[in-house]
Amino acid sequence: CFTCNKEKATSKCAGCLKDFCYNHLGDHRQQLAIHLDEIEVQRDLFRQTLTEQATDPQTHPLVKEIEQWKNDSIDKIHKTAEELKQILFEHTSRHTHQLEGKLNTLTNHIRECREENDIMETDLSRWQNELTELNEQLIKPQNMTIQYDSTPLVTNIHIADTSSLNHSNDGKTTARIVQKPYVNQENQAVNFHA
Repeated sequence: CFTCNKEKATSKCAGCLKDFCYNHLGDHRQQLAIHLDEIEVQRDLFRQTLTEQATDPQTHPLVKEIEQWKNDSIDKIHKTAEELKQILFEHTSRHTHQLEGKLNTLTNHIRECREENDIMETDLSRWQNELTELNEQLIKPQNMTIQYDSTPLVTNIHIADTSSLNHSNDGKTTARIVQKPYVNQENQAVNFHA
């Protein structure tokens, strides 16, 4: 007998091919039944998980990873946008102060002209040009533009489907990458680079 090592009348288990005496054959069968019960519990838990994922794909573990990437990317974009707006606000404040100084000078010249009643066409033309230039500088400052870096702020993300492996002629295995492009407001397909 495999369990008690005694040479008694034995029966061979067809699964493990070990010999057991009649006393221990029942114990062996009971252990097999307990193991089968454990496998059935694991199967039931797997079926429950599979059903949950089939009815609600949002429960898939990779969805959480994608959501984390999305949230991190949005946070980076928000942080960068806020930093850039702060820089722009500081520059705009300085620029506005400079324009106010120029406008005050122009106002003083116009006031002096009116008080002295000394109006000349050349002065009117010059002041009109100065006012037009100040207005253009207010609408579109010449020394401020937005430039885009060639390095993406947000890393690209793909789904690698390794279940559909492709075998090349040299015997190497490659995974097929599945990626849906992001469509911007102009309905143009672009990668997930930001």
